[in-house]
Amino acid sequence: MNEREAPRPGRPRSVEADRVVLESALDLFIEGGVEAVKTETVAKRSGVTRATVYRRYPRREDLVIAALAEAYRVHLEQPAPEHPTLADTVAGIAGALADARVRRVLRRLMSVPHDHPKLFAEYRAATGATGRDEIIHQALERESLHGNFPAHGDLEMVQTLFAASISSHLLTRPDDEPAEQIVAFLYRVLAALGHRQSADDASKEF
Repeated sequence: MNEREAPRPGRPRSVEADRVVLESALDLFIEGGVEAVKTETVAKRSGVTRATVYRRYPRREDLVIAALAEAYRVHLEQPAPEHPTLADTVAGIAGALADARVRRVLRRLMSVPHDHPKLFAEYRAATGATGRDEIIHQALERESLHGNFPAHGDLEMVQTLFAASISSHLLTRPDDEPAEQIVAFLYRVLAALGHRQSADDASKEF
């Protein structure tokens, strides 16, 4: 072996081990929340050593956050328009809510802000939640500027109630509801909040 082929220090990371560890951690989170995600339990369920989990995620918080991000990575990584419209935003939310596993994760996540506020803050920072909130706010602002919300409306409250409707959907609707029905539900909520759906929005429905 020549110098250029000298092995790098440490063991190579296994992509398969990463996947299994995160899936196991996510299953445990769905089943029992943050408290259920323990290094030893994740290792046993994953079929890897405790050291394998600990090397990757020294803190339980790191493991939980990574598992949560992995749960809807496919939705986060989808190409997004530079300036998403309200229709784009509704479609993106509906796509995530149509994923049964994501729904189970989000329901369990509802208790985390109260029980583990620091972890929740780290989770939001790691997954760009603040940025997504701002994207929704900007989409609502553009709709207001186009006259699709009542003049002088309280867009902050509109966004708060819109977010609350998503929580309501998670708690009251079946996990196999099709995305097109979720889109219709979200537009009904927006209509109740004073939104007038434009022809362009209607054309982007499923």
